[in-house]
Formats: sequence, C-alpha cells, structure tokens
Amino acid sequence: MSSEIRPINPLTEVLARRQYSQESLYRAALKDTRFSSGFGMLPPPPRKPKTGGSIAWILIKFGFVGGLGIFLNQSVLFLLTGFYGLYFLIGAILSSQAAVAVNFVLNNFLVFRSRDTAGGLVRKALLFNAVSSSDLLLRIPLLFGLTAALGIPYLWSNLASIFLTFGGRFMVSEKKIWAKHVGPITPASH
Repeated sequence: MSSEIRPINPLTEVLARRQYSQESLYRAALKDTRFSSGFGMLPPPPRKPKTGGSIAWILIKFGFVGGLGIFLNQSVLFLLTGFYGLYFLIGAILSSQAAVAVNFVLNNFLVFRSRDTAGGLVRKALLFNAVSSSDLLLRIPLLFGLTAALGIPYLWSNLASIFLTFGGRFMVSEKKIWAKHVGPITPASH
C-alpha cells in the first residue's frame, strides 16, 4: 500500500456506478474544483520561458546576422574606397562601425532575444561596440598586411580578416555581452 494520499475524484465515483444520470455528473463536476470554474476545462499548464535553443542554433543565428553584417561591411567599404577614394584602412574602420550598429540590433532582437541578461540595452550596445572596435586592432594590421605586403585586393583582405576573427567575436558575445543572467549569489548558510 502506498503512503501517497490521492484526492477523491467525484466524477470517477459517479462513473464507477453503472447507472447514473446527467444530473449526478453535473453535481460531481461542481464538487471537483478542476471542473467547477472553466466549463469543464482543466487549467492550462504553466508556460515555461523560451530558453533560446542550443548553442549550435545560436551560433547559426549569430553567423546569419554576421553574414548580413559582412555584406553591409563590404558594401560600405566598396562605396567609401571605390567611389569616394577614401584610403582603404579608414574605409574599413568606418564600414566596420556601420556593420557593428546593424549587427548589434539584429543580435539583440533575433539571436539573443530570449536571454534575461544583466544590464541594460545601452550597456550591451557599448560593450558590443567595444568588442567590435577592439576586433579592429587585429583586423586592421591583418588587412594592411594582406593588401600592402601580399598584394591581395582590399575587399578580399577585409573579408579574410573578418572570418579570421569571427570565433573570438562569437565567444565574447555569447559569454559576456548576452551572458545568461543568474540570480544574485547568496552566501551559504551554515
């Protein structure tokens, strides 16, 4: 015999009898709190918040947003350097900043939207821009070396430098900018 106490279901008792009336079903339903308010419907199960998916799905979405950013970066770089004659390294910095702004918005509202993160939108935007700008510290010398030293066209060098630094940007974004928020840490009681 189980030590579990189960509540008595009035409907089960009525249905257990072979002969019952419609009135006895209604009376039993009114006694059962699950059926007395809601026209015989059980309450909906509690909703669990969306977790955002697996790290692979987040990486795919981050890569998609990054692909749009690369397209924007390359397009702005081509316009600034090819049409307006701006020096390719300055064009790379400006085009990178344009892509950073668009990528932040898309990452915040598409990739990491379900994360309850610590800090506000401005904090995340500043941190994202700081990471992306520090990324330029690696990309600009790489871009210069590939273009000036090896003679690779600046658009191809820019693309190579973006791909070579992709992993670092993702790790910082996933772990620092849109880190999953954990509640306050309380000291363990002894």
